[in-house]
Amino acid sequence: MSFVFISLLIGVFAYYLKYKDEIIELKKYDYSEQDSLFQNASNSNYDQKEVDYKEELYDFSGNELESVFTKININSASEKKLVLLPGIGVKTAQKIIEYRETKGKFHTPNELLKVSGIGEKKIKKIKNLIIIE
Repeated sequence: MSFVFISLLIGVFAYYLKYKDEIIELKKYDYSEQDSLFQNASNSNYDQKEVDYKEELYDFSGNELESVFTKININSASEKKLVLLPGIGVKTAQKIIEYRETKGKFHTPNELLKVSGIGEKKIKKIKNLIIIE
């Protein structure tokens, strides 16, 4: 048993002697170049938001994330909440609110088809995310 232990110690010592320069070199590695690249990237103009014409840009800061997981009442929802629905942008949300104010409350999801900019595909996308009260 002691022979195995002594052999192990000799092996570890030999490994250390063979690779000690590489081990020391790893400890002295300078990360400042990589850090400066990261800092430059984080300080650049990545804060500007670009939106593809077919996609919506969602801002989940604050309590808006809660609205995504709860159904949105289209008869009382603000523009900010309506925009959280897939396929509903700011202009369409404004049209929904305008229609609601002039014609009265919605009674079925299919009544949204009367709003300009909403078709069958959008109704299918949002049907499970809205409620009508």
